[in-house]
Amino acid sequence: MYTLFIDTHSDKIIVILYKDYQIKIKKEVETDHNHSITTIPVLMNVLKEENIEVIDLKEIIVVNGPGSFTGIRLGVTIAKTLAYLLKVPIKTMSSLLLKATSFSHEEVRIVEREKNGVFLGIFNKENHLIGEYSYVNNSEYKKEDNDIENITIDYEKVILFTKKLESINPHIVNPLYVKKIEVQK
Repeated sequence: MYTLFIDTHSDKIIVILYKDYQIKIKKEVETDHNHSITTIPVLMNVLKEENIEVIDLKEIIVVNGPGSFTGIRLGVTIAKTLAYLLKVPIKTMSSLLLKATSFSHEEVRIVEREKNGVFLGIFNKENHLIGEYSYVNNSEYKKEDNDIENITIDYEKVILFTKKLESINPHIVNPLYVKKIEVQK
């Protein structure tokens, strides 16, 4: 069974093809925020490298934010479209959950930096979100003892964690926007 993982929440595009929950191909491309011209070619190259067609995909996992506004929308739209057209399950995970699943911990606050501030999420040892995600400007951010920021993502642990996630109707998969844009303030 082939599972496609798409992460476009940062300045990198990460596309991973898993076969039976084992990494077959992982592509990580720096985009300088050119997600719209880079994501589909990266995805197609991954499939070509494994010598499979899009119809061979049986599950889609997408990082739905928080992060780059345009990057998230693009990744989510591609994932939703594929899941809908292929009639395969789609699962979402936040960029903060992605980090939390990569290591063992008790209660931890995951930090995701962006230009003007940080996204925050607190997770218990089962990687369930405690409360809600939040965004804090750099000037208001106060580091806490259990803050974890720089983590090497363990994509083997990530795929195993996604087995526990429920699939979602592609029509209701949406980007996770935590930071309010100027119009909303």
